[in-house]
Amino acid sequence: MKSVPVGTKAGYGFAESGITAVQLFTQIYLLKFYTEIVGLQASLAGLALSLSILWDAVSDPLMGSISDRTESKYGKRRPYILLGGFLLALTILALFSPPNLEGQIGKFLYLLVTYVTVNTAMTIISVPHIALGGELTSERNERTAIFGWRLFFSNIGMLVGMLVPAAILSNLGDESNKDNVMQSRVYGAQIVSILILVSSAVAFVATRGKDIAKSNMISQGFFRSLGDVWRNRAFLPLLFAFVIATIGRTFNSAVALYYYEYRLGLKESVVVTQILLPFFVILMASIPFWVYLSKRFGKKWPAFVGIFGLGFLTMITYPLFPKGNVYYPLIMAFLGGIFAGSILILDSILTDVVDYDEMKSRQHREGLYFGFWKMGTKFSQAAGIAITGILLDVIGFRIDQSSQIPELGFRLAMIFGPGVGFFFIVGSVLFLFFPITDEKHLRIQKILKRRKEH
Repeated sequence: MKSVPVGTKAGYGFAESGITAVQLFTQIYLLKFYTEIVGLQASLAGLALSLSILWDAVSDPLMGSISDRTESKYGKRRPYILLGGFLLALTILALFSPPNLEGQIGKFLYLLVTYVTVNTAMTIISVPHIALGGELTSERNERTAIFGWRLFFSNIGMLVGMLVPAAILSNLGDESNKDNVMQSRVYGAQIVSILILVSSAVAFVATRGKDIAKSNMISQGFFRSLGDVWRNRAFLPLLFAFVIATIGRTFNSAVALYYYEYRLGLKESVVVTQILLPFFVILMASIPFWVYLSKRFGKKWPAFVGIFGLGFLTMITYPLFPKGNVYYPLIMAFLGGIFAGSILILDSILTDVVDYDEMKSRQHREGLYFGFWKMGTKFSQAAGIAITGILLDVIGFRIDQSSQIPELGFRLAMIFGPGVGFFFIVGSVLFLFFPITDEKHLRIQKILKRRKEH
């Protein structure tokens, strides 16, 4: 089967840098920004973020179905990548530029409305984009390589969303000054918005001529297709495992800065440059390793080992790290980065599920399946953020940074360690129930190939 040109793979994956930059920028900085700088109560901030994400999650399968049925001279997925990128660039600017609001209700409503618009724009670009990745080729190893490029640029976006705000704040001087923090977030949002505009435009151009609907497919209504997806015995175990593990990942991102500041006593700039940056560099470097393992041993067991290993390490290490020490968290960043690279396999496995559905139903529904996949991500993010906001109130976190209780650091360590690790381990165990082996998928692809030839 003809391989996909490297330029197409890279250009397609580049859009993920802007998408992920927004996701990480909001996951790491948004909750802390609205609680400590804007002055919104932690539980209200968590509620606003959760409601926004839940609203957005419901729209993901609908967006996938819309893109499945779209017909235009530019393709069925590509127009939404360009439109969504433009809208996402505008809305992220508004999210980190709040007006001067006095009451808790006003702050809550502003966060709710702006984050709803951010996530709606995210749906418009991200669901068609990830679905297009499964359609660029039907060859299994090429698909793994395509999603490897996507994860590579996702990590570039993570670096931008994570490093840029911290670097700006460090250059402004006093990292505890609220005006400096506000300014760093505004400048960070501007840089992230430029990345979104450029990366979505590049992906639109690079995939020209590749966004073509398959022929000989039976058309079926949205609600009937919806029922078929939920009855797919291969899809549900994969989705549930992914949702549980993603709750842990969101939980980890949301509480990270609190843990490093109030448990380990480290500055934001130190955390970002000496712990988080090495983590993502190692994660990017590990991608070829996980691509090789998936080719050598199949996709299922490498994915299980990676997610389980990440959960086990998280659970046992973070409560033990001494205050003021960067060395031990750095070691964990290296190990965690290696195990976290296994994430790319899950997206690649979803394309196998889509092939199984096509064999059974003679339907072409990548958009709908990846819409549900994105919906699972959003529900996980909503749950993770809501849990974080509630737990911060429960463990005694106070908006006034200078009056924290002595027990706060230990309680944060238990959340950041065993609390986060629990979700990774449960997700990896659920993944063992996924029924499609590599041998079964190869038989499925042979059936689909014979159908196309006839």
